[in-house]
Amino acid sequence: MEQSQNRVPSVSGRSTKINRVSIVDQVCSSIKQDIADGVWQSGDKLPSEAEFADTFGVNRLSVRMALQKLNTLGIIETRVGEGSFVCHFSLKPVLSELSPFYEGEERYKDVQQLRNLLEYECMRLAAISASEEEKSALKEALKQYNDCSAAYNENMDDKKLLEHVIDADFNFHYKVVKMSHNKLYKDIYYMVQQLIRSHITNLVSRRSVQRKNAGLPPLGENDTHNKIYDCIINSDMETLHQLMEELLGIIPAKGLDIFD
Repeated sequence: MEQSQNRVPSVSGRSTKINRVSIVDQVCSSIKQDIADGVWQSGDKLPSEAEFADTFGVNRLSVRMALQKLNTLGIIETRVGEGSFVCHFSLKPVLSELSPFYEGEERYKDVQQLRNLLEYECMRLAAISASEEEKSALKEALKQYNDCSAAYNENMDDKKLLEHVIDADFNFHYKVVKMSHNKLYKDIYYMVQQLIRSHITNLVSRRSVQRKNAGLPPLGENDTHNKIYDCIINSDMETLHQLMEELLGIIPAKGLDIFD
């Protein structure tokens, strides 16, 4: 006898269960979404438990538990006798915990590639949307970097001067990242700053010694940072991409990695 083609398959072997979403989770998700959408902003006081209960048509206990969950996540802060307030939420504390997993020489190229992708995109966005005030601040950061670099090249044995260069170098790139006006990019860059500083330290110290051993003077105005600044100001993205790869050591740069 032929089996019916309309036979309903058995589901007895399924291991996936359908979970009901609790009232607390629904209330929590709704409040969290409103915060994400800007209904309430950082520092704003949220409605009371009674007001939320009336709005959602649930009991106050469910609202209280939902607010406690948001408080644990660091999205809101509940103050005794005052109510609940929206926190300044950032990924920095969360993402910073991941940083140690990417330390070590074997992860050097990972950091290099991350910087290339992230910083180039931020430079592209900065060229489009940066204000005149931000461009002036970047110019000042560039001057600070050039001054620190000149002092270090006069005495490359001074560890303090090297630290100043690293600080100024990171500050220049971080300003560009902030000029992108992308908060997530800024948080990620801040999170991996120790890895980026290590990468900068490697590049600066190695390349400075190589130029000195090759009998060449410091780069001065020919430093790639100056060229990158000009590209951002003039929106020269094609040249900028090559400069970034040279700066990060992805492709060998004349006068920095090769001396023929």
